[in-house]
Amino acid sequence: MKKCYYSALKGSGIAVMAFLVLLTFQGYAQQAGQITGKVVAAEDAEPLPGVSILVKGTTRGTVTNMDGDFAIQASSGETLTISFIGFETKEVAVTGGQTNYEISMEASIGDLGEVVVVGYGSQRKADITSAVSVINMENIGDVPTTNVTRLLQGQAAGVQVRQPTGRPGQEMEVTIRGIGSLGAGSQPLYVVDGFPIGTSLGQNLNPADIESMTVLKDAASTAIYGARGSNGVILITTKSAKEGTVNLDFVVNHGIQNVPDGRRTRMMNGPEFAQFKHDSFVDRIRYFEQREPALEEIPLEFRFPEQTTISTDWFEEIMNQNARFQNYNATLSAGKGDIRSLVSVGYINQEGAVIETGFERFNVRANIDGKINDFISMGWNIAASHSREDYASTEGRDALIGRALWADPRNPVYNEDGSFNDFIGGTHGVFGTANVVQELHEMERTLNENNLLTNGYLEFSFLKDFKFRTSVNAILENTDQKEFRPSTLAGTGFNQAPPREATLMQRRNEVLNISADQLLSYSKILGSHRVDGLLGFSAQEETFKFLQGNGNEFANDQVRYLSAAIRQVSSSGEADWSLLAYFARVNYSFNDKYLFSASYRREGSSRFGANNKWGDFPAFSAGWRISEESFMPQTNWITDLKLRASYGITGNNAIGNYSSLSNMRLSNYVLGGTIANGQVLSNFANANLGWEQSQQTDIGLDLAMFDNRLIFTAEYYNRLTDNMLLSVEMPVISGFTQSLDNVGQVQNRGLELALDYRTRISQLNLRSNLNLTINRNEVLEIRGENDEIWSGGFYSTYNVSKVGRPLAMLHGFRMEGIFNTEDEIEAWPTQDGAIPGTYKYFDANGDGEISYDQQDMIEIGNPHPAYILGFTLGGDYKSFDFNFMFTGAFDYDVFRNIEATTMNMDGVFNILQSGVNRWRSAENPGDGRGATTNTWKWQRESNSRYVYDATHVWLRNITLGYTVPKNPVIPNARVFFSAENPFLFTDFPGTNPEINRRGGINIGVDDEAYPMPRTFTLGATIRF
Repeated sequence: MKKCYYSALKGSGIAVMAFLVLLTFQGYAQQAGQITGKVVAAEDAEPLPGVSILVKGTTRGTVTNMDGDFAIQASSGETLTISFIGFETKEVAVTGGQTNYEISMEASIGDLGEVVVVGYGSQRKADITSAVSVINMENIGDVPTTNVTRLLQGQAAGVQVRQPTGRPGQEMEVTIRGIGSLGAGSQPLYVVDGFPIGTSLGQNLNPADIESMTVLKDAASTAIYGARGSNGVILITTKSAKEGTVNLDFVVNHGIQNVPDGRRTRMMNGPEFAQFKHDSFVDRIRYFEQREPALEEIPLEFRFPEQTTISTDWFEEIMNQNARFQNYNATLSAGKGDIRSLVSVGYINQEGAVIETGFERFNVRANIDGKINDFISMGWNIAASHSREDYASTEGRDALIGRALWADPRNPVYNEDGSFNDFIGGTHGVFGTANVVQELHEMERTLNENNLLTNGYLEFSFLKDFKFRTSVNAILENTDQKEFRPSTLAGTGFNQAPPREATLMQRRNEVLNISADQLLSYSKILGSHRVDGLLGFSAQEETFKFLQGNGNEFANDQVRYLSAAIRQVSSSGEADWSLLAYFARVNYSFNDKYLFSASYRREGSSRFGANNKWGDFPAFSAGWRISEESFMPQTNWITDLKLRASYGITGNNAIGNYSSLSNMRLSNYVLGGTIANGQVLSNFANANLGWEQSQQTDIGLDLAMFDNRLIFTAEYYNRLTDNMLLSVEMPVISGFTQSLDNVGQVQNRGLELALDYRTRISQLNLRSNLNLTINRNEVLEIRGENDEIWSGGFYSTYNVSKVGRPLAMLHGFRMEGIFNTEDEIEAWPTQDGAIPGTYKYFDANGDGEISYDQQDMIEIGNPHPAYILGFTLGGDYKSFDFNFMFTGAFDYDVFRNIEATTMNMDGVFNILQSGVNRWRSAENPGDGRGATTNTWKWQRESNSRYVYDATHVWLRNITLGYTVPKNPVIPNARVFFSAENPFLFTDFPGTNPEINRRGGINIGVDDEAYPMPRTFTLGATIRF
């Protein structure tokens, strides 16, 4: 891999810089001769500019120019000491008769001299003074993934990457340094090849096309992106051709997926459910009538449970246990000559772990860059993709996965004639539902996406130290969604037997996002001073359009188009936003010891009120490389020691379009005795609406030891988000109920620790990375009548944000046990309707009554992990290599909302196998967690009974590889085995401890989702 060690210096046209010593003996000067040479990187023969050349034991020295050339006075017998940040120091003896030397330098392990991509530019890693994490692509391994966000998982401190669903092709949820907003989003900004594309990558990128990823975490690094920088920024650079090489690469990956037993929710089988229903009838008669029931009083279908012959595991029936995974990539790169080019083609096909679901994508990319002449360079990238997903409604208890759990197991999938049994349950109180297997086979749900992402630039170098770059970026996205539900299926609700009216929904979306950047940069080295500056202007605009049609009353189920529907309804719309920004940045370094950086951005956005269109986002940072001070002992175990600090202001404008304006909505009215269409105002305007503003302070320590073999980073940050955006209630007398406003403050404080270690033991090379994140979140203020905000539901838990506590804490009744007798109920604060076998709740307000509302609800769980961990261990020995990657989250809670259904003891649903240990009587109280079947009240309300510790550790990936010995036919080939998500270690009873059913700030709720499969693949990489 060619490294751009000083590409920024090379490209800026820095002149030859020589520091020749003038104070030399005249006699020696007559004897010494001029030594010339070139310094290159050993790895790829790339010239290295800025390398220090010193005659050992003297003060005579120089540095290499931008082409790696140098000239120095030295005589035979003297020694040249060659040193450069990020490389092993080297000594070369001057011998008589040789006046020209080519010197190759080995990169030290952990390269401080590499150039890191930052906002609107690049910077030497050693000079960075802000919180920036570079994702080491080597640590990731051969991950069988469809989405780039998977590559971030476990790789950087402060970056939480959750996989809430196993649905093929989906993005993961990425949060940087905690949730900082109540009403606006908390997703980071993604920037691809310099183009800010938004808070979602969608299906634009092929993971195989990624060259590097950089995470900007503090305000000093993200303020250059202004009103989109408060949640962090992820910079993605795609691959380009390596200079001087021509390569043809193939990557092939095949495998299977399955859902292991440990990630399944175990429900009662047919006989067990029949026994449960039998006992529930017995228990009701015993309690309410105080007698033993006669056999005839029990419905016939439950009278003899042991005779139940049908036992359908509906979850098993919808599983695709050998779902195939295929991935192919081909890349042709040509780096010879002034113009370099790369073309890649990719195809991925992932069957879903649920039958009749899957994801397929085609990608093609062309990247071109190079020099037109000595003063003009150019680049152009274009990437296109087409994806198709066959999806299903899988999230939530009423969706397919939930219904596969609670559907009556005593019903078969198929009738005796092989046709689908089209209605499951529906007798003696058991809720009837559609056959989930039939629904997956017969219902059509497709989502097609077409994406085109392109950016190009021209760069002009002038006056030796200046560059001007003009660039244009664009993304065009079209989606086509279709859902057809045939008449043969039961309805989507309870007890809606077929046939039903067939329904169709078709929707088309179009997004066009265009931006243009004008950048003027300056870079100069003057002795011990290094200065670079940037002036920029950016303009961006996005337009969104949609067209949707709905139809029903079809003549048949075969013609699935809107024109075949008797009743049709259509709607369409268009929205756009735009921004303008002016920005500047300066970086300064003195003697490679004292570092300073400052930036400023002024930005205007169409999304905010007329009185608040523009915002200012300043930031600055400073660093001190203590290891370069003369008072530091010259030891071989401290390679670099840097202390840094930063402060800045960023914003968040993720509130949608037109939120500051009074919008119109449709409203019918009566005119002349007939109904006429009309419009009314739907919300109150707010001309003062502005963006959320985050002020962030960061203090960091970077320590490199043992020639960069051990690198330790520690960060402390304090982020205060003010003017939180949130819909607030208004007096009804105003004619409206809500309006978006800037209210409140949230604070995120945290500590990040990262440790990289690399070593060589004979022929064994080892590398490891450990990162730990500790984040503490607190609401400091909510301006308005209330000091707390509730969201959620009475039967599905509440997320409550209140002053003095973290955002979105879980709230409900605190369960204190189960009532065993009437005497216990009498002795307890009043719970109206409670009977023996129901949960007893804590009287939080102490008024002697448990109110059937929110009055006695308290905090019952914290959905924020106390610690987040990532660990990678990899290495190679001779021709073999390996890689293991772990992630973990500790000490946090999840509300198992699905158990309000799967432990609903009133007999309308199938229940968990553990329900056999429910409360039956005072003499048979069960396990203390399952309530009685005799009532539904005081059992399914939001309460602590359903809260579980979700602490977990995932073994995310195992990769084992073997490099095939070189041969004339295939000079470079490697085969590998990969296992993705093979093991989960947790006491959490659900299928996925990272589930986030509701999203946003309504976190920590598990209402079932698409199951998380493990993937086993075999693959090969071949290079010609």
